[in-house]
Amino acid sequence: MNYSIEEGPSYAVLDMELDQGESIVADGGVMTWMSNLGVKTNMTGGLLSGIKRVVGGESLFLNTYTAESGRGSITMAPGDPGMIVDHDLSGDLYLQKSAFICCQEGVTTDLKFQGLRGFFNVGLVSMRLTGEGKVFFGSYGDVEAIDVDGDIIIDNGHVVAWEPTLQYELSYKRGVRNFLFSEGMMLRFHGTGRIWVQSRNPLAVADFMYPFRPVKRDNN
Repeated sequence: MNYSIEEGPSYAVLDMELDQGESIVADGGVMTWMSNLGVKTNMTGGLLSGIKRVVGGESLFLNTYTAESGRGSITMAPGDPGMIVDHDLSGDLYLQKSAFICCQEGVTTDLKFQGLRGFFNVGLVSMRLTGEGKVFFGSYGDVEAIDVDGDIIIDNGHVVAWEPTLQYELSYKRGVRNFLFSEGMMLRFHGTGRIWVQSRNPLAVADFMYPFRPVKRDNN
């Protein structure tokens, strides 16, 4: 497998070439174009895992792209404008929902629920990757990798990924709106490990754009 990340960091795309017999497992909707590849769509992990992905905001199905007759190529891009990170996985890694792009077949995916309020916001439902192989994930904006040795507090909307050697706790600002929509939620990590943080918060951008939305006028 050969790959390159192009057009980054703002609008990154992942170009990949697969030798005959090689495969890549990708999230639904990330493929932009491909050549000489076969594709199989399956509910990886069975029905329960598929339902958990839907509840968590992920695709119900994952796509496996395979070079079946000679070399093939594929270009993938995340839904958000931002950076793509390549990571050599050996063990576990946690991603915020919607960050996952693709991985090699030696990596399995599952979702971890972190509280009922996770149904209202990005980040409270995380994807767990397990195994060995190359993993690619995306962000909204640029990404900074932070090596933690002790404690760090990060706004929920900026967390992209973290290593399992880090423990975390959730804390909220008081208020009904904050409770229902997980606004003002902070993650306190402690331990030793790495966290990937994105430079923009999708919810903050949505709040900024909300006053400018088209509004239907009442002619009465």
